[in-house]
Amino acid sequence: MTERQWVRRGELLEAARRVFERDGYHGTTVSAVVQAAGLSQGAFYLYFTDKKGIFGALQDEVATLLRRRIYWATRDVPDARHRLEAGLEAFFEFYDEYSAYNRRLTIEGLGIDNSFEVRQTELHQTLATAFEPTLRELGVRATSVAAFALLGMAAQLAYWQHFQRTHEPSMSASALAQACASLFLEGAASIPSSLPQEGGTHA
Repeated sequence: MTERQWVRRGELLEAARRVFERDGYHGTTVSAVVQAAGLSQGAFYLYFTDKKGIFGALQDEVATLLRRRIYWATRDVPDARHRLEAGLEAFFEFYDEYSAYNRRLTIEGLGIDNSFEVRQTELHQTLATAFEPTLRELGVRATSVAAFALLGMAAQLAYWQHFQRTHEPSMSASALAQACASLFLEGAASIPSSLPQEGGTHA
């Protein structure tokens, strides 16, 4: 594609994300997406076959973004514990930015089509594989199992933070990362009783 075509495709993906977040998968129409993007219906079909096609492409784009953020956050951190926390912090920051999308994907998208679940499985496998060397440095055994357990813990904490924790101030991404790493490596008793809240001083 030309540079202009890439830009238009990106505009459609960004518009689709906003509409999916607002209306859900079933409530979203191609017409609503092109209207939000300010493009024609014909322009949509130059890049995507249908609603399922653009949802899958959006899933790929967001997954790539998450992988890159974790990579750049961790690549130059020599200490394994700090590297683990840096990777988790990048994950929680990503979830902060794309919380509405992640919620739609979790509660609705994965059950719609098998290809969506396959994409998510591939993402988790990639992330787990990336965390395994760090876990090995930290003396964790059965690193493949441990890495998936870590991802599950992080995903549940992020969901709880945004959609279930209603009576307390939000925790910072840094505080969540520290708590998640402590819980995973040392058990629940290791988590400090007081953690930085959003906007507070980060450790």
